[in-house]
Amino acid sequence: MTLIVYLLCFALLSFLLRGWSQRFRSLLITGFNFTFAAVMFFLVQVRPGMTAGEVFAAVGSALSSAPAAIAFQGNAALFGPDVSYVFFLMSLYTIRTVLALFFRGLFVRARMKWRLLTRKTIYIVTGARKDAAWFIRDLNRCRPRSAVVYLTEQDPGEAPLDAYETGAAFLRRLKRSKDYQLLLLPAEGQHNYQRLIELEELGKQGISLRVTAFLDNELLRTEDMTFPHLDLYLLSRERMVVEDFLRQNLPLARLRQLGPPPETGHIFRPQAPFSLCLIGFGAFSREFLLQTYENTAFTTAAGSPALEVLAADSDLAGKKAAFLSDFPHMARTPGLHWLDAPVPSDALFQALSERRFHQVLIATPDTEENVCLALRLRRLFARRASDQPQLVVALFQEDAGAVALLKSDSHVSFQQVNQCQFTYENLVVRSADRQAEELHRRYQRGSLFTPQWRELGAFTQASNRAAVWDIPNKLLLAGDTSALDPQAREALCWELAQYEHLRWNAFHFARGWLPLPLEEMTPEERAQCRTKRPGEKRHACLVDWDQLDALPQKEPGLLKRYDYENAACLFLPREEC
Repeated sequence: MTLIVYLLCFALLSFLLRGWSQRFRSLLITGFNFTFAAVMFFLVQVRPGMTAGEVFAAVGSALSSAPAAIAFQGNAALFGPDVSYVFFLMSLYTIRTVLALFFRGLFVRARMKWRLLTRKTIYIVTGARKDAAWFIRDLNRCRPRSAVVYLTEQDPGEAPLDAYETGAAFLRRLKRSKDYQLLLLPAEGQHNYQRLIELEELGKQGISLRVTAFLDNELLRTEDMTFPHLDLYLLSRERMVVEDFLRQNLPLARLRQLGPPPETGHIFRPQAPFSLCLIGFGAFSREFLLQTYENTAFTTAAGSPALEVLAADSDLAGKKAAFLSDFPHMARTPGLHWLDAPVPSDALFQALSERRFHQVLIATPDTEENVCLALRLRRLFARRASDQPQLVVALFQEDAGAVALLKSDSHVSFQQVNQCQFTYENLVVRSADRQAEELHRRYQRGSLFTPQWRELGAFTQASNRAAVWDIPNKLLLAGDTSALDPQAREALCWELAQYEHLRWNAFHFARGWLPLPLEEMTPEERAQCRTKRPGEKRHACLVDWDQLDALPQKEPGLLKRYDYENAACLFLPREEC
């Protein structure tokens, strides 16, 4: 009976602690074993009519006898025949806990060695130890008992990760019989780019490599990299944070809340543009601006661009010059304005007071300054009766106090830039990436010469991903189409096609492309309908919708038809796309 009670309590406690760390769970269960043994010894000593002193003595005797019994030195004859099994199980678990505490690294290494031999899929992680620990914890939550390798050249000097820790030489021992998932988390300089070159050589040998790699954000936007032997997903820390934020805070969704609903059969056109203020113009602010620019390619009811931006920072001239050098078309964007002023300053506060913004990003390099400025602006905007902007505060270091202070304010959002949530869902599942591949396969069905997904450069892959990311915008623009007849639906799709062309333009401009004037095209380019020069990053189709018909194309209206099909496919059955 005692054995059954012990096993039931042990199973219940193990179930309740299943989400806790292995080390803490082991310590709690060891404490339970000690308490259970002590209670057993106390119960055999207690009898009616004992004095307080005798009870106290019995408690002391039970506490001293319990560890002895667990260490195979107690007197099990005091109990029933099944109690010796209880003490035996307690002893085994205690030995396991002690060995795990003092030799955890050895146990983890042995366990991972076994998994490396028996698992088909192996996860290989590089990057800062803290980032790797974050990802490995989430991986084990989603895929328990995974085979994980952490590549490091340094002595950990910390508690070992739940991974097989080794050096980069491990990559030379990869096998064709395994599937490898590589996570190149943020690293200094261009270390990850060099690692991609090495992995590409391994891919040429027929090794299955599915890679997610973090690179410098400007490098991703301005360079077209191709690794045809890798199933590759490239991103940056800034891009991941901004994408996650915009997915939940689309500018168009905010404008839909503020403006009247669209006319039936027409897309939504806001009365006024989305207004954004950037305070601080570092890497995070630049990516925030470019992604917002791509997400606001629609036009207002008056036909003007739907984005107004004020970028403010001290010593802005050099930052502005570098930005416009990488993205020259942004110099022609009428809604982009600049304010070279210290942060904070009278000029900045005056600019914020005179204009109404939908969103204010505070992203100077100093986290403490960002929080202090957020508090000031919160008080400034609170004086307004309505239309308070959303304050987006970038945190480059942890500041739990600031988050606790402002978390109750629905107008404040914190973005932990240097501590991304490196999750299994974001970096391995990559659902949006799979949708982008499906989109590319749809393009392939219409052409015999379209290359495979892996053979595409990073730019073209990003173009497919951007089309997938934009689906929520198109659905917001279109509204409810269930009551439309086929003719009205087609007219609506043609309006969406014009928006799709503007979005496609914005995608190129946000990666440094410029228009290729028709008069500069050579006779050969015209004859072969070659409308782009990738080396020069110029494209003849980067023009207004009405100018597309004048461009060389294999059949009249073909260029506009591409945009129409991308929009119309959202409202057709899946098998018709």
